[in-house]
Amino acid sequence: MKKTALHIVFVAAVLALAACSTKKNTSGTRFYHAMTARFNTFYNGNEAYKSGVLEQEKAHVDNYNELLPMFISRNKKTSTTGEGSFKTAIEKCEKAIKQHSIKARPATNVNKKKTAADKAYLARKEFNPFLKHAWMLMGKAQFRQGQFIEAASTFQYITQIYATQPEVLADAYAWLARCYVQLDWPYDAENLFTRIQRDSLAKYGTRERDASYADYLIQTHQYKETVPYLISAIKNEKSKKQKARLNYLLAQVYELNGEPELAYNALRKVIRSNPPYELELSARVKQSEVSPKGQYQQMVKKLRRMAKSQKNKDYLDQIYYALGNVYLSVQDTVHCISAYEQGAQKSTRNGVAKANVLLHLAQLYWEMEDYVEAQRCYADLIGILDKEHQDFAESERRAKILEALAPHVAAVELQDSLQELARMPEKERNAAIDRVIEALIKKEKEEAKEQAQQNAANNQPATGATGNTQQTTGPTGNQTDIGGMGADRGSWYFYNPMLVQQGKSQFQRTWGRRKLEDNWRRSDKSTSNNNEFEEYNYDEDTAQNDSVTTDSIATETAPEELNDSAANDPHKREFYLKQIPFTPEQIAASDAIIGDGLYQAGVIEMVDLNNYPLAQRTLLRALNDYPDYVEMDMLYYQLFLLYRRMNRPEEAEVYRQKLIAEYPQNRFAQTLANPNYELFAREGRALEDSLYAATYGLYEANNYAAVLENFRKEQTDFPEGAHYPKFLYLKAMSELYTGERDSFLVSLRTLIQKYPKEELTEMASAIVKGVEEGRALNNSKFDAGSIWSRRGMALAADSTGGQDTLSTERYCNFVFLMAYPKNSLNEDRLLYELARYNFSSFLVRNFDIEVTEDNEIGEMIVRGFLSFDEAHAYTQKLYTNPTMSEILKKVRVILISEENLKLLGKAFSFDDYAAFYEKHFAPLQIKEDLRLDEPSEIRIRTEEDFPGTENGETEDKYNEDEYGYDY
Repeated sequence: MKKTALHIVFVAAVLALAACSTKKNTSGTRFYHAMTARFNTFYNGNEAYKSGVLEQEKAHVDNYNELLPMFISRNKKTSTTGEGSFKTAIEKCEKAIKQHSIKARPATNVNKKKTAADKAYLARKEFNPFLKHAWMLMGKAQFRQGQFIEAASTFQYITQIYATQPEVLADAYAWLARCYVQLDWPYDAENLFTRIQRDSLAKYGTRERDASYADYLIQTHQYKETVPYLISAIKNEKSKKQKARLNYLLAQVYELNGEPELAYNALRKVIRSNPPYELELSARVKQSEVSPKGQYQQMVKKLRRMAKSQKNKDYLDQIYYALGNVYLSVQDTVHCISAYEQGAQKSTRNGVAKANVLLHLAQLYWEMEDYVEAQRCYADLIGILDKEHQDFAESERRAKILEALAPHVAAVELQDSLQELARMPEKERNAAIDRVIEALIKKEKEEAKEQAQQNAANNQPATGATGNTQQTTGPTGNQTDIGGMGADRGSWYFYNPMLVQQGKSQFQRTWGRRKLEDNWRRSDKSTSNNNEFEEYNYDEDTAQNDSVTTDSIATETAPEELNDSAANDPHKREFYLKQIPFTPEQIAASDAIIGDGLYQAGVIEMVDLNNYPLAQRTLLRALNDYPDYVEMDMLYYQLFLLYRRMNRPEEAEVYRQKLIAEYPQNRFAQTLANPNYELFAREGRALEDSLYAATYGLYEANNYAAVLENFRKEQTDFPEGAHYPKFLYLKAMSELYTGERDSFLVSLRTLIQKYPKEELTEMASAIVKGVEEGRALNNSKFDAGSIWSRRGMALAADSTGGQDTLSTERYCNFVFLMAYPKNSLNEDRLLYELARYNFSSFLVRNFDIEVTEDNEIGEMIVRGFLSFDEAHAYTQKLYTNPTMSEILKKVRVILISEENLKLLGKAFSFDDYAAFYEKHFAPLQIKEDLRLDEPSEIRIRTEEDFPGTENGETEDKYNEDEYGYDY
């Protein structure tokens, strides 16, 4: 009976407190709102957060050949997982804060002397003792989503609200520093850690501080200092899987510190923790890499045993990569390359492990100057390497260079091999061809065997595919990507650049580089055949792409009669004999291919690779071995440039004189014959800059005759100069103002045709288009200097159509726009400060921020204002913030309607709109008490908004969780 009575009293008390308002601050209201926030909205949000964390941990894929990220949210693919759960958590936290925040100060006895603790308590900005957990959970959910700027804004706001509560402050600072590290703002993070270390921390605060500081030290490459903080983070980690990951990371740090024994022991802890198999295997592989070098043979045997294990068939790329590293550690490059090649060939996942093997294999070939093999590896690599990878940009650059270089190098190698075969005695030549045929047959048998095994393992019929990625049908009937590609299901192939690159690489491996033309499979286009899938042979252009290896000689052919089956069968001698140049005409044609290949390769090696010794050998061979090369003048010029770059002026002068004497009509010979060519070569950029500045001054002074004279100087001295398009534009406009309308249009069309990507081309195109449409040219001055006075439309409208007229409408959607010259400020910092200001200043209204750019102008736009008055009030409030006020001095602030924004920079320049604003909007009177932090729409909520409940809220749950609260 006593317990029942107590329950009744308790329920009655709760019902009585339910009427409490957040505007009152008593022990009862604090108790009620803390309890309701904890066991209602926060509980649901916390459960959603936990669910999202589990989703991320299951979906995350680590690259064990690189330093693991301390926090998996750093991986962009991982951060998109669990998005729905984290959004729910954020919404619940926002709801808890909105409904249960108590900002009113409690009533106190004014006659009672207040202690320091009393004063600190009364100085608080939030009196609900539990809401600190809601604030922290919201920031954590944003962090988990990869929204680091938003999370940083939240934690920064927490430090302001709970400035008098050290235990909350230290935790928020640790998470704020963690956000700064993810944003690559190390100096801001370091300042926070310095502040944290000055304060005494509770156990929980120390845990968060150590994890964040370890991440900071890793990102700033301070590996020696990382160890104690990383060990502390491992001890405090609750997740078994995450603890294993961090131990693996610790082993990687030890390895970087040159402490292999400690790394080996850390990896032993990973294995003993019974982690997921891929992590366990990676730890065992890593152990072989950090073992003492004296155990070289044991490590090789261990890795080869692992490669033979059936359970490791999907991890052969990792195993062979480790094996290659072992060979590389003892300078055995041949076996290292062989191991890497096997790892790439036997990879079944096409994921990060294969990409890592290809990356190191390509780099090895690159260093060995084997650019044909390097091109093959880089072409495959960029199809599977993540674009966020630190080596992606460099790999893509090299792939593009080698894509241009490899065909020329391969053509030279092929023709050299064919001519060598032609010089051999018949018996030796036939023996060499037979060896190629035997290797081809062996390779085909191995590929057929591997394909059969793969099909048997997948329990699917043979498809004839030779790639590593197969598609199988999952239980639901949908196609499942089992190659690790991560392609979006249901999306078109050509929308996925990784798949496109892989398809391109696979096509080139099978068919070589082919022109886009009809009957591309056939060499002899004059002979028709109704069988579309007849045996194919390479034409002369394709023959430039491969060397006389097992693969290339089996496919490079130029048959005379396609009906001759032996000549079209790569398993017959006749197939290869037809490619060999025997007659003088065939040898001359082969020499022409070699000469051109050497010239093209030498230029690329000099300009793109900056490998001057290699370029020298290549170009000198073309000069000495092929004196009849048709472009000898250009060969002289490239040798002149090469020796100039190598700082060998005597050799450069030899080829300059040869070029001038033997080819006086060559345009480069005429340039080099100019007595001032050295001055132009040394100071040409500065001289051209000065000439353009002077010419633009003459243009503004209406001295058009001098402008045309300076254009002729530019044409003579700097025909390839960086300012030439601008000179051409000034010439055209000068011709317009001097009445030469026909020449004016010719100059503009020349500008459009030769320089389509130049900034002024857009303006020139608009002028030409307007003239062709019959629009009249006006006599206003065209400004090619100030970015704020430029327009995309260079013709004055001869009509007053609505689309070309600025609107004076006041009550419509407006935006707040900050414009600035590109690269003139830190956009990320500006975005962060603006987002933080909006978040901390407006709890109800949500103002979206958009970053765009237009030619030389960067723009940051804030949307969500329903009228000019709201945009104006927002601007006034923004200028009262000290941080934003300082930043706004560096930008140009514009209040503009959505409709007028479409015309800005096109029909009207920024200066045009500024004059329009001063006339029509600046004089308007604005209410001084206009409030922005109110809902932009009001809607009556009904029971339909809360499915499954009767009173509009989820049933209270009183289960304890990891969080505590104080009353």
